[in-house]
Parts: sequence; structure tokens; C-alpha cells
Amino acid sequence: MIYSALDDFANSVHGAGYRVVHVAGPGETPDVVARDTSGNVLNIEVTLTEDRPGDITAALGRSNHKSVEALRAHLEAVRQGKEQLQVNCLQGNVLQILRERIDKKLVKRYGANVALVIRETSLSWDWELVLPSLEAYLGKKQVPFDRGIWLLSRAKDRLTCVVGKAD
Repeated sequence: MIYSALDDFANSVHGAGYRVVHVAGPGETPDVVARDTSGNVLNIEVTLTEDRPGDITAALGRSNHKSVEALRAHLEAVRQGKEQLQVNCLQGNVLQILRERIDKKLVKRYGANVALVIRETSLSWDWELVLPSLEAYLGKKQVPFDRGIWLLSRAKDRLTCVVGKAD
């Protein structure tokens, strides 16, 4: 689940001993509160990326458009000439979509000790290729996340720091 990944995020980036102690309900922010063994708090706001419309709802279990059955049906429609082959790739407006996801989070103030974690829902990208562009874009904005902005891979095996640092 995403919350064990957030435990891992907090421990690998911000120090050992953090555990998720609260998950926000409707209308609450930030999304997750983690606390370490000394009582220090790390607040985590979460958003997701998507390469194609529907990727987020599928990642949240609210759609089956990425299921094996849906893939089979899509491939059959492609064979019959009814649909164009849809693939996920880091081109077009993916970087723009990421910027828009971040911008929605920049308008609120979440308080101190807050990290923004952006979880991939599609393919895992090598975001290092677009970090200079993203850093330049964010350099012109006021970023309320004093614990940084981070990209968490779909496989939950890689964290990429966009803005900020681990201390």
C-alpha cells in the first residue's frame, strides 16, 4: 500500500524511526502524518501523476482500464482497426501534467515539516532528464514544502528529489 511506501520515504529521506500515525479524512490536510520515535512529526502531502487520463483512478482501484482484461480488449480493438494503439511514453504533455499537479498543491499552506510526495501511476520515468526544466519552473514559485518535493516511482523503489533536501 502507499502508506508503507510513505513510511519507507520518511525513513530513507528524513531519518529512521518514522511511522504513519494518521491518514487524513475528507477535507483534512496534509494527507499523512508520520512521527518518529522521538516524537518529531513529518507531514506528507500526496498527489499522483498520470500519463493518460484514467491512470490515477486505476491506481486508486476505481477503474479497471489498466487491467489485463482491458488490455486484451484494447489490443483486439486495435487489431480490428477500431482503436489506435495507446502507449505510455514521456512525451507530449506529461511534464505539463506534472507541473499542473504540483501547481494545485502550491496554492495551499500546509504548515511546517511538510513534504510533497508525487506518486507515479503509470510507467516509471527517469525524471532526472526533466529535472532541470522542472527546477527552473519551480524556482519562479513560492514552494510551501519545507521538507521538499519528491517523486516516488510506481514500483516504490526510487525517490527523486525535485526541490529540497533531506535534512
